[in-house]
Amino acid sequence: MSPTEIETTVQDLARAIAAATVDIDDQGRRIGIAVYDLLAHGDPVTPAEIAAHARESEAIVVTTIKSWPGVFWDGQSRVVGFWGLAIPEMDHRFHAENGKPMYAWCALDPFLIVPVIGRSARVESKDPLTGEPITMTVTPRGIRDLSPATAVVSFLAPNKPFDFDVIESFCNFVLNFASRESAERWAAGRDGIVLLPAAEAFEVGLRAWSKFHTPASTERQATA
Repeated sequence: MSPTEIETTVQDLARAIAAATVDIDDQGRRIGIAVYDLLAHGDPVTPAEIAAHARESEAIVVTTIKSWPGVFWDGQSRVVGFWGLAIPEMDHRFHAENGKPMYAWCALDPFLIVPVIGRSARVESKDPLTGEPITMTVTPRGIRDLSPATAVVSFLAPNKPFDFDVIESFCNFVLNFASRESAERWAAGRDGIVLLPAAEAFEVGLRAWSKFHTPASTERQATA
């Protein structure tokens, strides 16, 4: 694709992902950011902890979070998975600064989350076809130390709001590949798949999750 085509693709994907995401007001944004910020440390998070961090009542936090799809709880009513982050093992290892190793749901999620929490994260995946390791450091401003440098990300633009099946309907198609050749082999026969270099995939995430960016997180990005 030409630079113009890539930019158009980035814009279109970011808009589609943003449109599919739960519509939130300022209160919901504060609660969502609080969950991300706390859960990225790698431990289960209680509603009381979220409420204190978001400066909202615990009752409002519980009501709000339980109305959202894509939230996972343990047997002690603690959040262990939320909109791209998970403590239970998944395919994409995610280790944020000042946190414990945990996991991302898909290849896009670190690009959504890191700019929100303002802390860099080490990400490790495997090419689903070749098994080749893919590693990178995701910062609030972009990607560093990408290996291999040829890595690309597959996308499937959502055509409906994200629901409780978001992992099956979206995340399972958003993967890291060591090379375009490997990605094209995987994409063959699958309708609607778009492939982007990792740097442009980061831009998709940054734009798609702009509703979560606060003045403080924007300032952190500028100095990261």
